[in-house]
Amino acid sequence: MSRPRAAKEELAVEAATKVFSRYGYARTTMGDIAEQAGISRPALYLLFPDKDAVFAAAIRRMDEQKHREIQAAVARLDGLHAKLLHACKSWGSHGFDLIEAHPDSADLFDLRFPAVRKVYDNFQAVVADLIREQVRSASITEEPEALARCLVFGMRGLRETARNGKDMRRLIAVQVTMLVRSIGGHA
Repeated sequence: MSRPRAAKEELAVEAATKVFSRYGYARTTMGDIAEQAGISRPALYLLFPDKDAVFAAAIRRMDEQKHREIQAAVARLDGLHAKLLHACKSWGSHGFDLIEAHPDSADLFDLRFPAVRKVYDNFQAVVADLIREQVRSASITEEPEALARCLVFGMRGLRETARNGKDMRRLIAVQVTMLVRSIGGHA
């Protein structure tokens, strides 16, 4: 009995996520993804018209999974600093750790890809939502979205200077503490 199209797509996206996470976009072929999924290349092309489409689906899947993890953990934490620190360390360190383990995966974070830009937009929205009430109560003139953007892209810059995953998490903690203190929160 044949699987429904949605199940086949999910299988292909799961396989693509594994392959892209290991080899990045540039070194991955549709053949690699099909092999990992246990389907033929023509069958993969019936599900996704090209590598860009399956890449976008894999990035979307990783983003959704990371956001679910972050939201669940943040819901259990008290205080802005703890929530923001967890969210930023989880999101920012994940990419750093992946690139440390598989250097070719660095292009999964390339902002030239619309799907990657969307990941950054989504996380900025998470950060803005976390800080919104504190920004409002402190009568800060900057919008939460602008502050969130500075934090998120600041973490991207930390990747260039961090020596290892532990250092990356430490630098993220410093950055989060600076933001929380600047908006009148308790760090």
